[in-house]
Amino acid sequence: MRRSLLLGVLIVFGCHWLVAQNVLSAAPPEVDLQRDLVGYWKLQGDCRDSSGLNNHGTNHGVDLKTGRFDGRSAYVEVPNRDSLQLGQGDFTISAWVHTDPIVDDTLGDVFSMYDPQARRGVTLNLKASSGGYQSSGDDRHVYFGIDNAKLGQWQNCGRPNPTSNYVSNSLTVFNGHLYAAIMDAQNEADWCHVFRFAGGKKWIDCGRVGQRKTTGVMGLIVHQGNLYAGTATYDWTRVFSGEYEPARVYRFEGGTTWTDCGQPSEMLRINCMATYGGKLYIGGDRGLPPPGEKQWTGRPYRVYVWEGGTKWSVAGSLPSEPPKNCYPHAMAVHDGKLYVGYPNVYAFDGRNWEFVGTPIGNTPLDQKPFLQVHSLEVFRGKLLAGMWPEARVVEHQGGEQWIDRGRLGDGTEINALTVYNGKLFAGAIPRGEVSRYDDERGWTSLHKFFSPPGWEPGPPTDPMREEINNWTRVTSLTVYQGLLYASIGSCTSAVKDAPAGVRGSVYSLKAGECISFDEDLGAGWKHLVALRCGGELRLYVAGRLVAKSAPFLSEDYDLSTNQSLRIGSGEQDFFTGKIREVRLHRRALAEREIQILSRTSQ
Repeated sequence: MRRSLLLGVLIVFGCHWLVAQNVLSAAPPEVDLQRDLVGYWKLQGDCRDSSGLNNHGTNHGVDLKTGRFDGRSAYVEVPNRDSLQLGQGDFTISAWVHTDPIVDDTLGDVFSMYDPQARRGVTLNLKASSGGYQSSGDDRHVYFGIDNAKLGQWQNCGRPNPTSNYVSNSLTVFNGHLYAAIMDAQNEADWCHVFRFAGGKKWIDCGRVGQRKTTGVMGLIVHQGNLYAGTATYDWTRVFSGEYEPARVYRFEGGTTWTDCGQPSEMLRINCMATYGGKLYIGGDRGLPPPGEKQWTGRPYRVYVWEGGTKWSVAGSLPSEPPKNCYPHAMAVHDGKLYVGYPNVYAFDGRNWEFVGTPIGNTPLDQKPFLQVHSLEVFRGKLLAGMWPEARVVEHQGGEQWIDRGRLGDGTEINALTVYNGKLFAGAIPRGEVSRYDDERGWTSLHKFFSPPGWEPGPPTDPMREEINNWTRVTSLTVYQGLLYASIGSCTSAVKDAPAGVRGSVYSLKAGECISFDEDLGAGWKHLVALRCGGELRLYVAGRLVAKSAPFLSEDYDLSTNQSLRIGSGEQDFFTGKIREVRLHRRALAEREIQILSRTSQ
């Protein structure tokens, strides 16, 4: 009996020992974060490399005591060396980044090792989407991409409304979804609707924005965690002759519910919106002249700021008469200021408005009376303006100085500018043309959405109605789920002028391989990891996988480049905030290693 009991104890003990041995043998090896580490910049007192490979950085104005990057000119540069070449292999970028609750700038690039001439390399940056005339919202999206001069085909993403020929300047990403608004429609009940993209060619109706007699929603913007819409009657050929009501601002409450946030003024078009200094600003026309007057002679244009509820106040009055006139038609926030343009540009620092010049570029001086600013965007740390009557991009040099960055083919007006996977893209009227900026080579046309063989658009400054009806706009360009999205509209937005079809549609394009975190990253310290593992990109936030790419051929993406590695600078903008603990591994870290890094102190 005792022998049997003893044997049983030995058998049980032996089984437990074997199980324990199997568990130990199956356990992951000890984490070695030093393995294949080729760069480790703590950015806490210096910008030296702690990997042991001496890839030390050169400081260009970063406050290394705090790790703060000023968003103006500060960055760390690491000279190009063989140990940093990523080639076709796996790699991992990790960093702690910090942004303030209110940031009056494009957030900018965290990490860049990219050659714009060859369209080769890697980029990691933070930005919010902006739709055409609108400034970027104040949410924080993360974009990670690689490229080796690869370009896909345009994909038709459908028409939000089957009878509207105008997706407005409104493509905006909010809480992980892409939204678009429309102008006009066959039935008045379909005016002023906003839609959410559901993949493929499907769009979900988010309801009518208000019940006033306005034909559509001009723009959308994310402000302080909410989505806002500005209504308008855009048809510039009829807006002042119809019986339309003044424009208003609304807040999205989910589903099909919109809360009225008031009527800023008698304006009939809210052309542009911006979130600046923690407040919501709008700009637009002056509405109809007072009774008994035929025009608004000498009366200023105004920018308005929301005070909460339905209350709005005047944030600034701008001259309506040349030579320094300004109709607030496009907005952008850059380097701590709010910029407003058309035909001249003004900057607001929260207290005062300053004239900052005329972005005429190389447009002939005899065309200056027709000059208009239709878009503002930040590229390589500079403010750009997209113009009419020649579709030129003009770059602000400071003060009142601007320089030309070229014209898009025979285009006449640029409604949309955005940076996507390291390159600047623009959309122009009259051919509905999307082009890419290739520096010395100028603008490369990627696609014309409307350009029948032999069609000539006619002179932009003396157009005939039949020509206007053919003109086709690219109203918005924005990035969602790692793709570039373009919205298309007619010239006037009126359904009686041009058929719906390509006009009124949304399209997407993939350049290189890119993924994005389309929710709000939030303020404060956040841990980011971007990696390439074979034929896949992955993006982690706080140790959690938030995006990954579709599989691709790894051999198609040799990322070798002679460019230096930059921390806090890149093709978008200088970073605004703090960056610490930047690591570059020439391997794909395992999830367990990523989680360990995300729990370490920043």
